[in-house]
Amino acid sequence: KKLFAKLPDKKWTFDNMGPFVVPEKGMKIELSPETFSLYERAINSSENSKIKEINGVYYINNKKSTSYTFNQDYYFMMGDNRKSSEDSRRWGFVPESNIIGKVQCVLFSNYQDRFRWDRLFKSVN
Repeated sequence: KKLFAKLPDKKWTFDNMGPFVVPEKGMKIELSPETFSLYERAINSSENSKIKEINGVYYINNKKSTSYTFNQDYYFMMGDNRKSSEDSRRWGFVPESNIIGKVQCVLFSNYQDRFRWDRLFKSVN
């Protein structure tokens, strides 16, 4: 499986990834090879901006830049079947504007191959 970000000095896998900061509105990053790899997809797909790197120089909307400030909040989504899920590890950060539902209660809870009846229909805060 391919991770959403490939950092040259990190040996991240689907089971061992991070640490990194999930972007939030107003968060400013200094542009570098690492931050570009981590945040390029979110900026290009969800921020109404286009970022690119040419010979170590970063351009946002075709203007040379050394930093970027995020316009919205993001989430890192993890699937319910961690080993087999297609989730943020693969497609990156999810902008809050793309979240359309809310979990109301627990329908299934399994821990160490045992069903957790005490969590059934409990609300999620």
